[in-house]
Amino acid sequence: GNGWAWYPALQLCEQSHISLEFITKEADGLILYNGPIVPPKTDEQLLRDFISLELEQGYPRLLIDFGSGTLELRVKTKKTLDDGVWHRLDVFWDSENVRMVIDFCRSAEVFEMEDGSAPEFDDNSCQARGPIPPFSEALNLNVPLQLGGIYRQHFDQTLYHWQYAFTSKGFDGCIRNLIHNSEHYDLAFPALARNSYPACPQTDEVCLKTDHTARCWEQGNCVASLVQAKCYCRPGWTGPTCNLPTIPTTFKPQSYVKFALSFEPDRFSTQLQLRFRTREQQGELFRVSDQHQREYAILELSHGHLQLRFNLNSLRAEEKYLQLNAIAVNDGQWHVVRVSRYGSAAMLELDGGEGRRYNETYNFTGHQWLSIDKQEGVYAGGKAEYTGVKTFEVQSDFQRSCLDDIRLDGKHLPLPPSMNGTQWGQATMARNLERNCPSNRPCSNVICPDPFDCVDLWNEYECTCSEGRIMSADTKGCVDRNECLDLPCLNGATCINLEPRLRYRCICPEGYWGENCELVQESQRLKLSMGAMGAIFVCLIIILALSLAFVLYNRKRKTTKKKRAGPEKDVRETVISYDDEGGGEDDMTAFDITPLQIPIGAGGNMPPDIATCKMPIIYPVMTLLPGQEVNVGFLMEERKNRFDKDPNAPPFDDLRNFTFEGSGSIAESLSSLASGAYRHTPTTVATTSFIHCTDDENQDYNYLTGWGPRFNALAAMYVHHDRTKLTRVVATNETALPALKGGLTSTNLAVTTAAATSCGMGMLAKTTAAVIEEEDEEEEEEDEEEGNVAL
Repeated sequence: GNGWAWYPALQLCEQSHISLEFITKEADGLILYNGPIVPPKTDEQLLRDFISLELEQGYPRLLIDFGSGTLELRVKTKKTLDDGVWHRLDVFWDSENVRMVIDFCRSAEVFEMEDGSAPEFDDNSCQARGPIPPFSEALNLNVPLQLGGIYRQHFDQTLYHWQYAFTSKGFDGCIRNLIHNSEHYDLAFPALARNSYPACPQTDEVCLKTDHTARCWEQGNCVASLVQAKCYCRPGWTGPTCNLPTIPTTFKPQSYVKFALSFEPDRFSTQLQLRFRTREQQGELFRVSDQHQREYAILELSHGHLQLRFNLNSLRAEEKYLQLNAIAVNDGQWHVVRVSRYGSAAMLELDGGEGRRYNETYNFTGHQWLSIDKQEGVYAGGKAEYTGVKTFEVQSDFQRSCLDDIRLDGKHLPLPPSMNGTQWGQATMARNLERNCPSNRPCSNVICPDPFDCVDLWNEYECTCSEGRIMSADTKGCVDRNECLDLPCLNGATCINLEPRLRYRCICPEGYWGENCELVQESQRLKLSMGAMGAIFVCLIIILALSLAFVLYNRKRKTTKKKRAGPEKDVRETVISYDDEGGGEDDMTAFDITPLQIPIGAGGNMPPDIATCKMPIIYPVMTLLPGQEVNVGFLMEERKNRFDKDPNAPPFDDLRNFTFEGSGSIAESLSSLASGAYRHTPTTVATTSFIHCTDDENQDYNYLTGWGPRFNALAAMYVHHDRTKLTRVVATNETALPALKGGLTSTNLAVTTAAATSCGMGMLAKTTAAVIEEEDEEEEEEDEEEGNVAL
């Protein structure tokens, strides 16, 4: 709002056209001013010419003075222009009239009559006209053109006798595409400026925040308002981010393409852009028309030059022409043409549209609408006229030429054979087309003299210097061409001429990049769309919830484990856990084994942190006095006690686990000892016997008879007697002991003793134990005798 920039003054011309585009959110501000910047002096001729363009309460206002009086033009648009959208202003003047047009008059109200009579065209919302006060014929300016504000000495505007005063408030917004009489102003390099910058930060920020336009790659430009952005691809490129090259098509003789549109074209405006290359003089590039071919617009070649002709009257011919007679386009090079039509006004641009490459007709007279048949009214390469059932002839045949990247109203149309359809249209008919745009190899049979090379100029050749070189002054040799003389480097870059093969190199200033420093470097900042931020936020919430659930689950699990006591802490002596190996073998009586532990150290228990070494026990050596005899029994008893006290002497204590404890026993528990169960008793004769034990019934000892003749006496003592009689017989019959001693083996004695003990028969157990004890004493006496003999 407080900035300005200086540029060269507007040139003096009989007819002038100045146009620019602007965007703002402020209702007031000076857009353009060219006029005096110092107060007038009394002793010199008064030069009062000036022109100013401004916004006042959101509406455009033009002041112009040729020196004979000030003309004011205002346009009351349907909406104010401070809406954050790009708007275009066009100002036309000659020696008599001035006209101001807003946005190509797209807001005008048009009423077309069906009988073909003159239509009604209400342009009050988009156009204003006014006559120049007499006695002055031109706008004579010799001071800098100022944009966005004004820098001048403060003086009273009435000193110049202006009938109207312009605003001094600066413009807060962006201005682009300033053109005066087909000359483009480079707004990036003002002669003097304050608080103004190249590009448009407000719209650039919108481009960066929009996902599909955050990067339009190198082959596209982001064009944005303050509310939305879009990528506009350069000619020859397509795709959402302009990273896909288009594929050209070669049109052979009698070739054409017929399109069917998928959208409804605007009747008031038509936009066409395409690329082409040709060596021909005549040919029709593109055509749109109504169903009966009465309303049409045709882009064609006429004697090697571009020409646009169109007719908007469906009843009679009112054809208008636009030509570019100064530029020949049949040079075999690629050219880009743009056609813009707004009602009866039309603009024709070639390769950028500057100078002689631009022509226009900007009068809104006559009919304004062009009806286009979507199925039968769109052709490329010429229109086919069928002369028979299978024969046709193409009028104005565009042959031996190429077309590429056709856009109608900004929408890409397909070109067979590489593409037959897009979302905007389909190629319904196509004849004699070839993919790509190859040359006919004219250098294949040409030999050029040294040092010249044959250069393929697409379907033609030329013997000339190779790339990066130019012909010498005597036309007999080649020298290096200084490409820096063409000023290829933009935005203040430094150009360095290199060898012919490398041509040149541009050293870009800070903030620019590209081969010619034509691209603005994007600031490195983190850009996240709202969708991406929402996805990240949802993921963080999910991760937090899962983490919280995991922590709560672990805490609950630990609490459960603490409340559940293990079997080792169970103090109930009647509960046995059988899920562990060796279950039921625990000491249920809580027997203290401390007294059974043999101390290792001399002083009893050793501290756990002191290492001990096991030393062999040294026993005293027995010495015999003269005449003393050896007591074998004492010696055996003394060695027996020594071994019993030796902790390292075998047998060692061990734990033996039996897979099936009590295998073969009918009893299921120890409590069955008091019941009438049978106990299995193995014998040495490989037979199975059972001792039937009950508390209420008499015992049956018939199994003793099966032990052989040596046990007959014992069997006779117990068979057919109850427990009371058996006790008396065993107590009084001492004569049976010798027989019992002679007949019992050690195994049978153990079995008999076990059987007697389990049945609760005290006398039988005592009798059996006495027999075993007597046999042990006899064996000891025999051992002593053998020991005495050995000694």
